[in-house]
Amino acid sequence: MKKSLVIVVSLALLMLLGFSRNVLAFIPPEIIAKYSGNVPTIDGYMGSAEWNDTRKYVINLINLTGANIEAWLYIKHNGTHMHVGLLVWMISTHATDEFIIAFDEGDDGGSGSGTRDFALTPLQEDLKACYDSTLIDGYYNGSFYAKTDEIDFDAGCVHETDHSTTELEIEHWEGLSWVDDHWESEFAIPFVGNDGGSSDVSDLSCTVADTIGFKIQYWYGPGLNNYYYPEGDKLEINKYANLSFPAPTIESCNAAGDKKDNFNLYEDVYLNGSDFLPSTAYDLHIVNDTEVWTDEMPIPSRISGTATSILSDSNGSLSPTVVWSDPPTLGEYDIIVDVNGNGLYDAGIDALDNNDVEVTAGFIIPEYTSFLILSLFMILTMLGAVLHRETNACIEGQKKVIDIVRNDIVAKDL
Repeated sequence: MKKSLVIVVSLALLMLLGFSRNVLAFIPPEIIAKYSGNVPTIDGYMGSAEWNDTRKYVINLINLTGANIEAWLYIKHNGTHMHVGLLVWMISTHATDEFIIAFDEGDDGGSGSGTRDFALTPLQEDLKACYDSTLIDGYYNGSFYAKTDEIDFDAGCVHETDHSTTELEIEHWEGLSWVDDHWESEFAIPFVGNDGGSSDVSDLSCTVADTIGFKIQYWYGPGLNNYYYPEGDKLEINKYANLSFPAPTIESCNAAGDKKDNFNLYEDVYLNGSDFLPSTAYDLHIVNDTEVWTDEMPIPSRISGTATSILSDSNGSLSPTVVWSDPPTLGEYDIIVDVNGNGLYDAGIDALDNNDVEVTAGFIIPEYTSFLILSLFMILTMLGAVLHRETNACIEGQKKVIDIVRNDIVAKDL
Protein backbone atom coordinates (compact mmCIF):
# COMPACT_ATOMS: atom_id res chain seq x y z
CA MET A 1 0.00 0.00 0.00
CA LYS A 2 2.78 2.39 1.00
CA LYS A 3 4.69 1.53 -2.18
CA SER A 4 1.64 2.32 -4.34
CA LEU A 5 1.14 5.64 -2.54
CA VAL A 6 4.77 6.60 -3.17
CA ILE A 7 4.37 5.82 -6.89
CA VAL A 8 1.18 7.88 -7.14
CA VAL A 9 2.73 10.86 -5.33
CA SER A 10 5.85 10.65 -7.52
CA LEU A 11 3.78 10.62 -10.72
CA ALA A 12 1.75 13.59 -9.47
CA LEU A 13 4.94 15.54 -8.74
CA LEU A 14 6.31 14.76 -12.20
CA MET A 15 3.07 15.90 -13.83
CA LEU A 16 3.09 19.09 -11.77
CA LEU A 17 6.70 19.76 -12.71
CA GLY A 18 5.90 19.27 -16.39
CA PHE A 19 2.84 21.53 -16.11
CA SER A 20 4.90 24.23 -14.39
CA ARG A 21 7.49 24.12 -17.14
CA ASN A 22 4.77 24.50 -19.78
CA VAL A 23 3.25 27.43 -17.91
CA LEU A 24 6.63 29.11 -17.59
CA ALA A 25 7.62 28.43 -21.21
CA PHE A 26 8.34 31.61 -23.18
CA ILE A 27 5.58 32.59 -25.59
CA PRO A 28 6.92 34.78 -28.43
CA PRO A 29 5.15 38.15 -28.70
CA GLU A 30 3.23 38.66 -31.94
CA ILE A 31 4.17 41.82 -33.84
CA ILE A 32 2.06 42.75 -36.87
CA ALA A 33 3.26 45.13 -39.57
CA LYS A 34 0.48 46.51 -41.77
CA TYR A 35 0.82 47.84 -45.29
CA SER A 36 1.19 51.61 -45.62
CA GLY A 37 2.07 53.70 -48.63
CA ASN A 38 3.19 56.44 -46.23
CA VAL A 39 6.95 55.85 -46.33
CA PRO A 40 8.93 57.61 -43.56
CA THR A 41 12.03 59.67 -44.18
CA ILE A 42 14.84 57.70 -42.52
CA ASP A 43 16.71 60.38 -40.59
CA GLY A 44 16.26 59.38 -36.93
CA TYR A 45 13.52 61.94 -36.30
CA MET A 46 10.14 60.25 -35.91
CA GLY A 47 7.67 62.70 -37.39
CA SER A 48 3.97 62.41 -36.58
CA ALA A 49 2.96 62.49 -40.24
CA GLU A 50 5.36 59.59 -40.91
CA TRP A 51 4.24 57.27 -38.12
CA ASN A 52 0.74 58.27 -37.00
CA ASP A 53 -0.83 55.61 -39.25
CA THR A 54 1.09 52.89 -37.41
CA ARG A 55 0.21 50.98 -34.26
CA LYS A 56 2.33 51.81 -31.22
CA TYR A 57 3.66 48.84 -29.24
CA VAL A 58 4.74 49.82 -25.73
CA ILE A 59 7.61 47.44 -25.00
CA ASN A 60 10.31 46.96 -22.38
CA LEU A 61 13.97 46.50 -23.28
CA ILE A 62 15.34 44.17 -20.59
CA ASN A 63 18.90 43.36 -19.55
CA LEU A 64 20.07 40.04 -18.15
CA THR A 65 19.23 41.01 -14.54
CA GLY A 66 15.68 42.07 -15.42
CA ALA A 67 16.23 45.84 -15.37
CA ASN A 68 14.21 47.50 -18.10
CA ILE A 69 13.92 50.60 -20.24
CA GLU A 70 10.52 51.51 -21.70
CA ALA A 71 10.35 52.01 -25.46
CA TRP A 72 7.77 52.63 -28.18
CA LEU A 73 7.92 50.40 -31.25
CA TYR A 74 6.30 51.21 -34.59
CA ILE A 75 6.55 48.89 -37.57
CA LYS A 76 4.87 48.81 -41.01
CA HIS A 77 5.75 47.92 -44.61
CA ASN A 78 5.17 49.13 -48.17
CA GLY A 79 5.43 45.76 -49.90
CA THR A 80 9.17 45.96 -50.58
CA HIS A 81 10.59 47.31 -47.30
CA MET A 82 9.72 47.05 -43.63
CA HIS A 83 9.95 50.32 -41.73
CA VAL A 84 10.82 50.27 -38.04
CA GLY A 85 10.58 53.24 -35.68
CA LEU A 86 11.93 52.89 -32.14
CA LEU A 87 11.68 55.53 -29.40
CA VAL A 88 13.74 54.59 -26.32
CA TRP A 89 13.19 56.49 -23.08
CA MET A 90 16.88 56.73 -22.14
CA ILE A 91 17.93 60.12 -20.75
CA SER A 92 21.66 59.46 -20.90
CA THR A 93 23.95 59.12 -23.86
CA HIS A 94 27.08 57.01 -24.10
CA ALA A 95 30.05 56.80 -26.40
CA THR A 96 28.75 53.61 -28.00
CA ASP A 97 24.93 53.80 -28.14
CA GLU A 98 23.86 51.32 -30.80
CA PHE A 99 20.49 50.01 -32.01
CA ILE A 100 20.39 46.49 -33.45
CA ILE A 101 17.74 44.34 -35.11
CA ALA A 102 18.40 40.62 -35.54
CA PHE A 103 16.25 38.23 -37.59
CA ASP A 104 15.50 34.51 -37.64
CA GLU A 105 14.80 33.17 -41.15
CA GLY A 106 14.10 29.71 -42.50
CA ASP A 107 16.72 27.14 -43.44
CA ASP A 108 16.85 26.96 -47.25
CA GLY A 109 20.22 25.22 -47.39
CA GLY A 110 21.84 28.45 -48.57
CA SER A 111 21.81 31.95 -47.12
CA GLY A 112 18.47 31.66 -45.30
CA SER A 113 15.02 32.70 -46.47
CA GLY A 114 11.32 32.53 -45.67
CA THR A 115 9.45 31.85 -42.45
CA ARG A 116 11.51 31.41 -39.28
CA ASP A 117 12.58 27.96 -38.14
CA PHE A 118 13.47 28.79 -34.49
CA ALA A 119 17.08 27.76 -35.11
CA LEU A 120 20.31 29.75 -35.43
CA THR A 121 21.83 28.37 -38.60
CA PRO A 122 25.32 29.59 -39.57
CA LEU A 123 25.34 32.02 -42.51
CA GLN A 124 21.52 32.14 -42.64
CA GLU A 125 20.43 34.80 -40.10
CA ASP A 126 20.50 38.57 -40.68
CA LEU A 127 21.43 41.55 -38.48
CA LYS A 128 21.10 45.32 -39.00
CA ALA A 129 22.56 48.00 -36.72
CA CYS A 130 22.79 51.77 -36.47
CA TYR A 131 25.59 53.42 -34.48
CA ASP A 132 25.63 57.23 -34.64
CA SER A 133 25.84 57.84 -38.41
CA THR A 134 27.37 54.42 -39.13
CA LEU A 135 25.35 51.54 -40.56
CA ILE A 136 26.39 47.97 -39.84
CA ASP A 137 25.15 44.89 -41.71
CA GLY A 138 25.78 41.50 -40.18
CA TYR A 139 25.05 37.78 -40.10
CA TYR A 140 25.26 34.80 -37.78
CA ASN A 141 28.10 32.28 -37.85
CA GLY A 142 28.41 30.84 -34.36
CA SER A 143 27.94 34.40 -33.10
CA PHE A 144 26.74 37.54 -34.85
CA TYR A 145 29.29 39.37 -37.00
CA ALA A 146 28.88 42.97 -38.16
CA LYS A 147 30.25 44.51 -41.36
CA THR A 148 30.35 48.07 -42.62
CA ASP A 149 30.21 47.12 -46.30
CA GLU A 150 27.54 45.60 -48.56
CA ILE A 151 24.95 47.74 -46.78
CA ASP A 152 21.48 47.11 -48.23
CA PHE A 153 19.34 49.12 -45.79
CA ASP A 154 18.95 52.63 -44.39
CA ALA A 155 18.81 53.76 -40.76
CA GLY A 156 19.32 56.76 -38.52
CA CYS A 157 19.33 57.44 -34.78
CA VAL A 158 19.18 60.71 -32.86
CA HIS A 159 19.21 61.60 -29.15
CA GLU A 160 16.60 64.30 -28.65
CA THR A 161 17.03 66.82 -25.85
CA ASP A 162 14.29 69.36 -26.63
CA HIS A 163 11.76 68.76 -23.90
CA SER A 164 8.77 70.45 -25.52
CA THR A 165 7.03 68.79 -28.45
CA THR A 166 5.46 70.15 -31.63
CA GLU A 167 2.71 68.82 -33.87
CA LEU A 168 5.42 67.49 -36.19
CA GLU A 169 6.67 64.98 -33.61
CA ILE A 170 5.27 61.52 -32.85
CA GLU A 171 5.40 62.29 -29.09
CA HIS A 172 2.93 65.14 -29.62
CA TRP A 173 0.68 62.88 -31.67
CA GLU A 174 0.69 60.39 -28.77
CA GLY A 175 -0.50 63.12 -26.40
CA LEU A 176 2.73 64.35 -24.78
CA SER A 177 3.53 68.07 -24.65
CA TRP A 178 6.70 67.66 -22.55
CA VAL A 179 9.13 64.74 -22.66
CA ASP A 180 12.40 63.58 -21.15
CA ASP A 181 15.51 63.24 -23.27
CA HIS A 182 15.31 60.08 -25.35
CA TRP A 183 16.57 58.19 -28.39
CA GLU A 184 14.74 57.89 -31.69
CA SER A 185 15.84 55.38 -34.30
CA GLU A 186 14.44 54.51 -37.74
CA PHE A 187 15.16 51.64 -40.13
CA ALA A 188 14.13 50.83 -43.72
CA ILE A 189 15.00 47.17 -44.38
CA PRO A 190 14.25 45.41 -47.70
CA PHE A 191 12.34 42.14 -47.68
CA VAL A 192 14.86 40.86 -50.21
CA GLY A 193 18.39 42.11 -49.65
CA ASN A 194 21.83 41.28 -50.99
CA ASP A 195 21.52 37.69 -49.83
CA GLY A 196 24.67 35.61 -50.27
CA GLY A 197 27.09 38.55 -50.49
CA SER A 198 30.81 37.98 -50.35
CA SER A 199 31.26 39.95 -47.11
CA ASP A 200 27.80 40.20 -45.55
CA VAL A 201 26.81 36.61 -46.17
CA SER A 202 23.13 36.66 -45.17
CA ASP A 203 20.51 39.34 -45.71
CA LEU A 204 16.77 38.97 -45.44
CA SER A 205 15.02 37.06 -48.19
CA CYS A 206 11.31 36.88 -47.40
CA THR A 207 7.87 38.02 -48.50
CA VAL A 208 4.79 39.46 -46.81
CA ALA A 209 3.48 35.89 -46.58
CA ASP A 210 6.29 34.89 -44.17
CA THR A 211 6.60 35.17 -40.39
CA ILE A 212 10.14 35.94 -39.30
CA GLY A 213 11.91 36.10 -35.96
CA PHE A 214 12.54 39.63 -34.69
CA LYS A 215 14.84 40.80 -31.88
CA ILE A 216 15.75 44.37 -30.81
CA GLN A 217 18.95 45.15 -28.92
CA TYR A 218 19.97 48.48 -27.38
CA TRP A 219 23.69 48.31 -26.66
CA TYR A 220 26.07 50.80 -25.08
CA GLY A 221 28.62 48.52 -23.49
CA PRO A 222 29.32 44.94 -22.41
CA GLY A 223 27.43 42.87 -19.87
CA LEU A 224 24.49 44.59 -18.20
CA ASN A 225 24.63 47.50 -20.62
CA ASN A 226 22.77 45.38 -23.19
CA TYR A 227 18.97 45.60 -23.30
CA TYR A 228 16.75 43.34 -25.41
CA TYR A 229 13.21 42.98 -26.67
CA PRO A 230 11.95 40.38 -26.18
CA GLU A 231 13.98 39.41 -23.12
CA GLY A 232 17.07 37.29 -23.67
CA ASP A 233 20.12 37.92 -25.83
CA LYS A 234 20.40 37.35 -29.58
CA LEU A 235 21.56 33.75 -29.18
CA GLU A 236 18.31 32.75 -27.42
CA ILE A 237 16.49 32.09 -30.66
CA ASN A 238 13.29 30.89 -28.97
CA LYS A 239 12.97 34.34 -27.41
CA TYR A 240 12.57 36.24 -30.65
CA ALA A 241 9.20 37.87 -31.42
CA ASN A 242 7.11 36.65 -34.35
CA LEU A 243 6.93 39.40 -36.97
CA SER A 244 4.22 38.96 -39.63
CA PHE A 245 2.68 41.05 -42.40
CA PRO A 246 -0.93 39.85 -42.83
CA ALA A 247 -3.26 41.45 -45.34
CA PRO A 248 -6.53 42.94 -44.04
CA THR A 249 -9.59 40.70 -44.10
CA ILE A 250 -13.08 41.35 -45.50
CA GLU A 251 -16.30 39.34 -45.62
CA SER A 252 -19.75 39.81 -47.11
CA CYS A 253 -22.35 39.97 -44.34
CA ASN A 254 -25.78 41.11 -43.28
CA ALA A 255 -26.65 44.37 -41.50
CA ALA A 256 -25.76 42.82 -38.12
CA GLY A 257 -22.29 41.82 -39.33
CA ASP A 258 -23.00 38.08 -39.53
CA LYS A 259 -21.30 36.34 -42.45
CA LYS A 260 -23.63 35.96 -45.42
CA ASP A 261 -22.71 34.55 -48.83
CA ASN A 262 -26.18 34.07 -50.41
CA PHE A 263 -28.31 37.13 -51.19
CA ASN A 264 -31.66 37.54 -52.89
CA LEU A 265 -32.40 39.94 -55.71
CA TYR A 266 -32.80 43.48 -54.33
CA GLU A 267 -31.40 42.44 -50.94
CA ASP A 268 -28.66 44.84 -49.79
CA VAL A 269 -25.14 43.38 -49.70
CA TYR A 270 -23.06 44.44 -46.67
CA LEU A 271 -19.32 44.18 -46.04
CA ASN A 272 -17.23 44.18 -42.86
CA GLY A 273 -13.50 43.75 -42.25
CA SER A 274 -10.50 44.24 -39.97
CA ASP A 275 -6.74 44.90 -39.79
CA PHE A 276 -6.76 48.03 -41.95
CA LEU A 277 -4.96 51.25 -41.13
CA PRO A 278 -7.10 53.49 -38.90
CA SER A 279 -9.42 56.09 -40.48
CA THR A 280 -8.26 55.36 -44.03
CA ALA A 281 -10.21 55.35 -47.31
CA TYR A 282 -9.62 52.48 -49.75
CA ASP A 283 -10.71 51.65 -53.30
CA LEU A 284 -13.38 48.93 -53.35
CA HIS A 285 -14.27 46.63 -56.25
CA ILE A 286 -17.16 44.18 -56.54
CA VAL A 287 -16.43 42.13 -59.64
CA ASN A 288 -17.67 39.02 -61.39
CA ASP A 289 -16.30 35.88 -59.76
CA THR A 290 -12.70 35.21 -60.78
CA GLU A 291 -11.74 31.56 -60.49
CA VAL A 292 -8.02 32.19 -59.90
CA TRP A 293 -6.56 35.43 -58.54
CA THR A 294 -2.87 35.71 -59.48
CA ASP A 295 -0.41 38.16 -58.00
CA GLU A 296 -0.21 41.49 -59.87
CA MET A 297 -3.14 40.71 -62.19
CA PRO A 298 -5.30 43.73 -63.17
CA ILE A 299 -8.43 44.01 -61.06
CA PRO A 300 -11.47 43.23 -63.29
CA SER A 301 -14.07 45.87 -64.08
CA ARG A 302 -16.28 46.91 -61.22
CA ILE A 303 -19.97 45.90 -61.31
CA SER A 304 -22.11 48.93 -62.15
CA GLY A 305 -23.97 50.42 -59.21
CA THR A 306 -21.66 49.05 -56.50
CA ALA A 307 -19.67 51.08 -53.98
CA THR A 308 -16.32 52.43 -55.18
CA SER A 309 -14.63 53.08 -51.84
CA ILE A 310 -14.82 52.21 -48.16
CA LEU A 311 -13.54 53.90 -44.98
CA SER A 312 -12.01 52.16 -41.96
CA ASP A 313 -12.78 53.38 -38.44
CA SER A 314 -10.32 54.61 -35.81
CA ASN A 315 -9.48 50.99 -34.92
CA GLY A 316 -8.78 49.96 -38.51
CA SER A 317 -12.04 48.00 -38.80
CA LEU A 318 -14.85 48.12 -41.33
CA SER A 319 -18.25 48.12 -39.63
CA PRO A 320 -21.09 46.51 -41.65
CA THR A 321 -21.60 48.83 -44.62
CA VAL A 322 -23.86 48.55 -47.65
CA VAL A 323 -21.66 48.05 -50.71
CA TRP A 324 -24.45 47.08 -53.15
CA SER A 325 -27.91 48.46 -52.65
CA ASP A 326 -30.88 46.66 -54.25
CA PRO A 327 -28.75 44.41 -56.50
CA PRO A 328 -30.80 43.72 -59.64
CA THR A 329 -28.53 41.11 -61.24
CA LEU A 330 -28.20 37.41 -60.57
CA GLY A 331 -24.64 36.06 -60.51
CA GLU A 332 -21.48 35.08 -58.65
CA TYR A 333 -19.17 37.79 -57.33
CA ASP A 334 -15.86 38.54 -55.55
CA ILE A 335 -15.00 41.59 -53.47
CA ILE A 336 -11.54 43.17 -53.33
CA VAL A 337 -10.16 46.15 -51.42
CA ASP A 338 -7.23 47.60 -53.37
CA VAL A 339 -5.12 48.48 -50.32
CA ASN A 340 -2.26 50.15 -52.20
CA GLY A 341 -4.54 51.67 -54.84
CA ASN A 342 -2.53 50.53 -57.87
CA GLY A 343 -5.37 48.83 -59.76
CA LEU A 344 -3.67 45.43 -59.45
CA TYR A 345 -4.32 42.50 -57.15
CA ASP A 346 -1.31 42.21 -54.84
CA ALA A 347 -1.30 38.95 -52.90
CA GLY A 348 -0.58 39.48 -49.22
CA ILE A 349 -1.44 43.19 -49.43
CA ASP A 350 -4.96 43.53 -50.84
CA ALA A 351 -8.05 42.21 -49.01
CA LEU A 352 -10.03 39.64 -50.99
CA ASP A 353 -13.36 37.91 -50.33
CA ASN A 354 -13.61 34.82 -52.54
CA ASN A 355 -13.75 31.01 -52.39
CA ASP A 356 -16.71 31.08 -49.99
CA VAL A 357 -19.56 29.69 -52.09
CA GLU A 358 -20.16 28.02 -55.46
CA VAL A 359 -16.52 26.87 -55.39
CA THR A 360 -14.74 30.22 -55.96
CA ALA A 361 -17.21 33.07 -55.39
CA GLY A 362 -17.17 35.48 -52.47
CA PHE A 363 -20.95 35.76 -52.56
CA ILE A 364 -23.81 34.92 -54.91
CA ILE A 365 -27.26 36.11 -55.91
CA PRO A 366 -28.67 32.78 -57.13
CA GLU A 367 -31.59 31.91 -59.37
CA TYR A 368 -34.44 29.89 -57.89
CA THR A 369 -33.40 26.27 -58.32
CA SER A 370 -35.53 23.67 -60.09
CA PHE A 371 -35.75 21.84 -56.77
CA LEU A 372 -37.17 24.94 -55.11
CA ILE A 373 -39.65 25.45 -57.97
CA LEU A 374 -40.69 21.77 -57.84
CA SER A 375 -41.11 21.96 -54.06
CA LEU A 376 -43.22 25.09 -54.38
CA PHE A 377 -45.36 23.44 -57.09
CA MET A 378 -45.91 20.37 -54.90
CA ILE A 379 -46.91 22.53 -51.94
CA LEU A 380 -49.37 24.50 -54.06
CA THR A 381 -50.75 21.25 -55.54
CA MET A 382 -51.28 19.76 -52.09
CA LEU A 383 -52.86 22.97 -50.86
CA GLY A 384 -55.16 22.96 -53.89
CA ALA A 385 -56.17 19.36 -53.23
CA VAL A 386 -56.97 20.14 -49.59
CA LEU A 387 -59.01 23.18 -50.57
CA HIS A 388 -60.79 21.16 -53.27
CA ARG A 389 -61.62 18.40 -50.78
CA GLU A 390 -62.85 20.89 -48.20
CA THR A 391 -64.93 22.65 -50.87
CA ASN A 392 -66.54 19.37 -51.97
CA ALA A 393 -67.24 18.49 -48.36
CA CYS A 394 -68.85 21.86 -47.83
CA ILE A 395 -71.08 21.38 -50.91
CA GLU A 396 -72.11 17.91 -49.77
CA GLY A 397 -72.95 19.30 -46.37
CA GLN A 398 -75.09 22.00 -47.90
CA LYS A 399 -76.95 19.36 -49.97
CA LYS A 400 -77.69 17.35 -46.84
CA VAL A 401 -79.10 20.39 -45.06
CA ILE A 402 -81.32 21.18 -48.04
CA ASP A 403 -82.59 17.59 -48.14
CA ILE A 404 -83.38 17.65 -44.44
CA VAL A 405 -85.33 20.92 -44.76
CA ARG A 406 -87.21 19.64 -47.81
CA ASN A 407 -88.16 16.41 -46.06
CA ASP A 408 -89.33 18.36 -43.02
CA ILE A 409 -91.58 20.56 -45.16
CA VAL A 410 -93.13 17.53 -46.91
CA ALA A 411 -93.82 15.87 -43.57
CA LYS A 412 -95.65 18.93 -42.29
CA ASP A 413 -97.85 19.08 -45.41
CA LEU A 414 -98.94 15.54 -44.82
